Amino acid sequence: MSIYLIVLSGLILGLGAVPFFRPRSIFDYPFVVGMFLSVWFLPQAWNVERLGLAGAFDPTLAWRYIILCIVFLVGGYLLGRGMNLQQAKTNQAEISAMYSEKRMSQASAGLIAVGAVAYFMMSRLAATDEYGAGWNGIIIVYATLAQCLVFGAALTFLIYLRTKDKFSLVLFFIATAVFAPVLFVSIKREFIFEFCVIVFGSLFLVRNIVPSRLILIAGCVIGAFIVNNAGDIRGYVKENDATLVGALTDSDLITQSTTSARDRSAEPAAPEVSGAVTDIAIASEIGDYYPFTSIINGMVSRYFPSFIFGRDAKNALMMKNRDENPLLNRYYANGATRTGFSDTFQDFWYFGVFAFMALGFFYGWTLNLAKIGGLRGQYLYVSMLGTGLHAITHSFAEFAAALPFLWLVVWLPFRYARITPEESKRLMLALHLQGRS
Repeated sequence: MSIYLIVLSGLILGLGAVPFFRPRSIFDYPFVVGMFLSVWFLPQAWNVERLGLAGAFDPTLAWRYIILCIVFLVGGYLLGRGMNLQQAKTNQAEISAMYSEKRMSQASAGLIAVGAVAYFMMSRLAATDEYGAGWNGIIIVYATLAQCLVFGAALTFLIYLRTKDKFSLVLFFIATAVFAPVLFVSIKREFIFEFCVIVFGSLFLVRNIVPSRLILIAGCVIGAFIVNNAGDIRGYVKENDATLVGALTDSDLITQSTTSARDRSAEPAAPEVSGAVTDIAIASEIGDYYPFTSIINGMVSRYFPSFIFGRDAKNALMMKNRDENPLLNRYYANGATRTGFSDTFQDFWYFGVFAFMALGFFYGWTLNLAKIGGLRGQYLYVSMLGTGLHAITHSFAEFAAALPFLWLVVWLPFRYARITPEESKRLMLALHLQGRS
């Protein structure tokens, strides 16, 4: 094992170990990243170096770049947490006095309704042959709008914890029921993670409930098993007409998966990380970078309505790399995601570390807002933590492309629930009379 991979392993394991010693830091973004990379990235990285999965390319360059990315991510996070808390508290107090919790519940119901319909349409189209080879057109619109289901679930659960409003709790259960098949049958790891963050993150931010070390260890073990054996679990669920709970309690599946994992240790089993390593090595060897290409293409792919203006118009807006660039033939060649380390390096060279600094800063800033106690900050943080992990596991461009929609979904409920000046005056008068009595 090279010295750079040892340093990288120590850095990741060190971040991932912090919550076990200080459980209150369980939802701090760098530590969430550390825990996830410990069970997903490091085993692949060790396979890449031990088995030579990068071929003729030396993975040392990738390890150096990833070390810097993590260091800058932590640095950006500390900058975000160091922002002026007093001003943020003042802003939160002003915002809290400006909206109606009843109308906020209505807005969250609207989010859930939009998300549920979009999720149904997306699932129906995804099952057709037309979208078997790749997603284009209106299905991307449905996939984007389906995220309203997660946002609505987060908002309703937070409102319930803050006000004990039973209507909000019912809405949360409705949203959970809609995407329960994704959690327990389709075994979509990102949805499972987002659901856990919504529940436990909201309990932590609103009720100050911290999971015990025993629960944390059990959760990490179960999470690691799901992350690394999702294919086996899906196969078990399909063949036995079972659910995720049944798969996790089946001793034969656990034994089989553990044994097959040991057997696979001699096989090339690192698709995401080996792809990232080769992409970084090729980009460095060519020395030809394309600033903001991935981000712009991600924006166009997500938001341009090709089902209205045509696929050719959409393709014309995409930024292209030169035809002779070998990256065109290798990127997504094995069908696996390449991590956010790959696309940032391809776009910006070593300056891609500033993308991770911005990522850390965003989550440091939003956690500040969340811990102050304002609904908007809590809503923003628990809804977006899963997207922040996608920036690491899939691509930074996915995170950047999600931000415009995020701001819209955060702004709309607060805009709808805003108290008018007349209502505000009546409220202040009522409070004044109540105080005098």
